[in-house]
Amino acid sequence: MRTPILILMSAIGVIGANSLLLSPVVSAVSQTLNATTAEVMRAASAYGLGVAAAALLLAPLADRIGAGRLLRAALLLLGAGLAASAAAADVRMLMAAQAVCGLAAGAALPSIYTLAMVIAPKGREARVLGLVLSGWTVSLVLGVSVSAWATDLAGWRAVYGTLAAVALLLWAASASLRAAGSPSSQATSPLTALRVPGIVRGLLSTALMMLGFYSSYFFTGAHITQGLGLSITQAGLLPLFYGIGFGLAVLLDPLLDRLGLARATPPVFLAVTASYLLMMVWADSYGLLLGLAVLWGIGQHLALNLVVARVTLLDPGQRGAIMGLFSTVTYLCVFAAPFTGAAAYAVWGLAGCLGVSALLSASAALEALGLKPAAPSAGGAPA
Repeated sequence: MRTPILILMSAIGVIGANSLLLSPVVSAVSQTLNATTAEVMRAASAYGLGVAAAALLLAPLADRIGAGRLLRAALLLLGAGLAASAAAADVRMLMAAQAVCGLAAGAALPSIYTLAMVIAPKGREARVLGLVLSGWTVSLVLGVSVSAWATDLAGWRAVYGTLAAVALLLWAASASLRAAGSPSSQATSPLTALRVPGIVRGLLSTALMMLGFYSSYFFTGAHITQGLGLSITQAGLLPLFYGIGFGLAVLLDPLLDRLGLARATPPVFLAVTASYLLMMVWADSYGLLLGLAVLWGIGQHLALNLVVARVTLLDPGQRGAIMGLFSTVTYLCVFAAPFTGAAAYAVWGLAGCLGVSALLSASAALEALGLKPAAPSAGGAPA
């Protein structure tokens, strides 16, 4: 089981590195392509729109052809999109290339989350899901922080080229997963998934969490390099510290199994809210911002685990379609965040973005109070 988990974790790492990379290197990309920060960040919006479209239209294929086959096709497309990003001659080409990457990620992420639940032994679902989700730590520590350092040394094009090569290596390594996540006999679509009881509230919780995260994250790099006058490498340290917290939170995942969704979700979202408020107060202190990013990562990992488990367990026969909706909502938030965050950043700087994020996270905690208490399921996943 270790090899499939490593492959799924690494696939999330590559996808996550690409989706989070622009923030710390935005200044370097802007200079090379002769574009403004806002124009470059629209490539992130194009990526998010691509993910949302693919997750809505392509993710249900995982229920028809199998999640393993869909994942492998998506990895090939991701490699092509990353290579095109490395070769982009202007910001429009970068936007188009990132849209292709978005299409690939929109098909891959629902497949990865589905496969995580399929390969997990009975009684260890939340633990396995937590390990797979730690691929976001790989993306933050190696993909983003190291990439920011590599950008200073070799340029951002080399970083995208390296990610393209890794995506193709993962495609080759994932041959053993081809038959995993066998097709379902049930015909699924976004419409059938939307009729699953509890899905609307689950997607609302997803939107509040994701829009809150990206509305602040996308502007941390600009705040550190432009607002505080520090280097790209120093900007890359914030994702590193966030990623450390995100990874350390794996140790707390078994606690989610024991508490269950209803008891765990409100306090976790309140903890995320507190991290935003603390960073808002000390946004101008680089050292304190790094330390608080660790707490931010811990809370965000636990929140993500709870929300993914919440929607995935609603109907195992429609996991592909349901996770497609999850990814659609997530990356619609990625698309919207540069615009919502920009409005706050233009007036109040990063502190304004963090205030918006705190409000959204507090709303997610309030929504979670309506969850009905239930004992942990027999399988051990949060119920």
